[in-house]
Amino acid sequence: MTDLPYVVTTSRRLDPELVARAQQWAERLGAPYVPRDDRSLTKLCAAEGVEAALTVTPLRVGLVVPAEDVEYFFHPSMARTRVRNIRDGMGDPMVRAMQLQPGDSVLDCTMGRAVDATVASSVVGEQGSVVGYEAHPLVAALTIEGLQSYEIEGLGVQEAMRRIDARHGDCREVLPTLEARSFDIVYFDPFFQHTVEQSQAMQPLRRLGLHEPIPAATYEEARRVAKRAVVIKRRREQDAPQLPAAARVVSGGGSRIEYVVLGPVGRDEPADPGQG
Repeated sequence: MTDLPYVVTTSRRLDPELVARAQQWAERLGAPYVPRDDRSLTKLCAAEGVEAALTVTPLRVGLVVPAEDVEYFFHPSMARTRVRNIRDGMGDPMVRAMQLQPGDSVLDCTMGRAVDATVASSVVGEQGSVVGYEAHPLVAALTIEGLQSYEIEGLGVQEAMRRIDARHGDCREVLPTLEARSFDIVYFDPFFQHTVEQSQAMQPLRRLGLHEPIPAATYEEARRVAKRAVVIKRRREQDAPQLPAAARVVSGGGSRIEYVVLGPVGRDEPADPGQG
């Protein structure tokens, strides 16, 4: 896990409520709280000898890296557009790879900003379930908070976000503790060696995230936990994981993304739709 040293502070506005919230974030994350004192974030970070500041403002909580002029904060990104595409009959490559149905259970092992988890939650509905794990404590905390507080209208996206059971944890440690065949789908979206998304907002997340390749043993544990399939997102012809079993590949449409689908333990080929 890469290390991006940071402190917790507030906006320039001197507000006791913001200060209290910032101190709560600092305690939750085990990071130092530093009063803003009307300083720019550049000066504050320089004075504290850190690269970034988790900044609590009336608008949001975000991690700012002044030297790179970027900020990472929770946002559902393309989730709403993807949900609309599904509702309009255009489909979604991830959903197609998962062969996802209402009532299914999904384990997202690399939750990040929970965009994929939100789309999955929208599809499985109230009768289904989505559990997401994020290894980095700061990313996990921002995502957990955002899923429960971010407001977005239409298409049931906000309701889908609220239903996600988001947790802090490393899938390499979590999967061995789970019962066999306890989720219909186990999903991975590991970091790509070469970024596809060009947004600057992704850069702090890339620096915070878990970059080591997911070991074959972890995928094998995922196959044990999966009832129907393990689905791995990857960039086409790159970043190929060490796959432990026969797999099929589902195209990401016109993008450079594709999905590798593994069958569960005891079945090399992923199940057809409708098979349990």
